[in-house]
Amino acid sequence: MSAAAPAPRVFFREAIGRALAEAMGSDPTLVLFGQDIGRFGGAYREFTGLFERFGAQRVRDTPVAEAAMIGIGVGAAAAGLRALVSITYMDFLMLGLDPLVNYAAKACYKTGGQVRVPLVVKATAGARGQGVAHSQCIEAWLMSVPGLTVVAPATVADAYGLLKSALRHDGPVVFVDHKRLYPTAGELPTDAAEVPFGQARVCRRGDAVTLVAHAYMVRVALAAADELAREGIACDVVDLRSLAPLDVATLAASVARTGALVTVEEGQATCGVGAEVAARVREARGGEPFRVARVAALPAPVSSNPILEAACLPDAARVTTAVRTLLS
Repeated sequence: MSAAAPAPRVFFREAIGRALAEAMGSDPTLVLFGQDIGRFGGAYREFTGLFERFGAQRVRDTPVAEAAMIGIGVGAAAAGLRALVSITYMDFLMLGLDPLVNYAAKACYKTGGQVRVPLVVKATAGARGQGVAHSQCIEAWLMSVPGLTVVAPATVADAYGLLKSALRHDGPVVFVDHKRLYPTAGELPTDAAEVPFGQARVCRRGDAVTLVAHAYMVRVALAAADELAREGIACDVVDLRSLAPLDVATLAASVARTGALVTVEEGQATCGVGAEVAARVREARGGEPFRVARVAALPAPVSSNPILEAACLPDAARVTTAVRTLLS
């Protein structure tokens, strides 16, 4: 029997484009809104070819007006369409929080389930040399909103699979993609499946400490795990994938084996993703003690200066230092 052919390797942006093309091909009610997503193909070229295939009625360029973009997307979804709104920089998602939080996330509850808002807000997060107002990660803000689903892929396969799930979901979803992942590539089988919400992925097995991360920070955690392995410290690395809902069972099972937890995020430590993960795991463990450390961006605006930007953000060296300190 001949060996199976390896899965094709594609770029992160191509996985997003494939998920969008397949969903639009099977669902004529799906419409896209965003800045430069038409003939230009999007800031990261993830929308390339969609305008030519589906036309200006379904791939709609918008002004630079995020509050209006999300408001229109919410209204279109509530009126019977499916909508995806692309926010080029997550920082400017703040301008659209009113329709997203006060209407989209509440509509199902306010109407006794009569109104659904099948909306995806695709927000590109993270720092890559673009300064204080184009580099923020505010996922933790969104996790606290009842009615919002929040997902953040770290791999090509998960970018495809989580977006496919988001585009079929009947409630509002924030799909967080990271700038630094766009140049990365990975395998995407031709029969790739949707990725369910609320299921973390264990990337690496170990028994000394649990490293938990999402989006680009998964790559940082894996790099730290490689370095620590050379010192005999075996890390369990868990990719959250889904921030709301959280897969607390997988996290708690890992910490039960290792007895130590280090969270890694590009957002802020104060009221951050790591704080929520640590609290939820402690609750799931019935208050059983375990060691915890959080690695996050420094409490300072992210500079466009490359040296200052790097100093602000978590890297493998900071993660390994946190693990060594925790275990000592």
